[in-house]
Amino acid sequence: MSPVFSPAPGVRTGAGRYLQLVAHEEAPQEFDAPDEDARQLWEIAFGLAARRRFEPESSLAEIRRTVAAGLPTLEAEMLLRAALGEKVPVDEIDESVRTGAHLLLFARLVEEMALTDGELEGLVARAEELAAEPELSRRPELTDAP
Repeated sequence: MSPVFSPAPGVRTGAGRYLQLVAHEEAPQEFDAPDEDARQLWEIAFGLAARRRFEPESSLAEIRRTVAAGLPTLEAEMLLRAALGEKVPVDEIDESVRTGAHLLLFARLVEEMALTDGELEGLVARAEELAAEPELSRRPELTDAP
């Protein structure tokens, strides 16, 4: 971990701290397989970042410019469109592809938006709050970006 970046006090979970490391391109290459709670947190944080970066009516061309190299393009585009509220069949996307896309696209979105450490902390902390809600809905109108 760099001396400039340290886990923010507002981020409470290991999955949240890992997400911060991903955004700073400091995540370890080897790590244990994420559990369902971690995957849920990462999906929520990805959705918050996507809705902060894009308007719901953003063009597919604009979304394609964000899709990270090395990811299955169609699946990554579908996940971004779903995060913006469009009805697309993302349930059929393999879990490992979804998880990788959520992490890599989250990092790309944070970079594109040039979030400060404080803004990143706020986004991850908000995702943790939403993930802790018992009746969580991933619909965009219920999980708006901070």
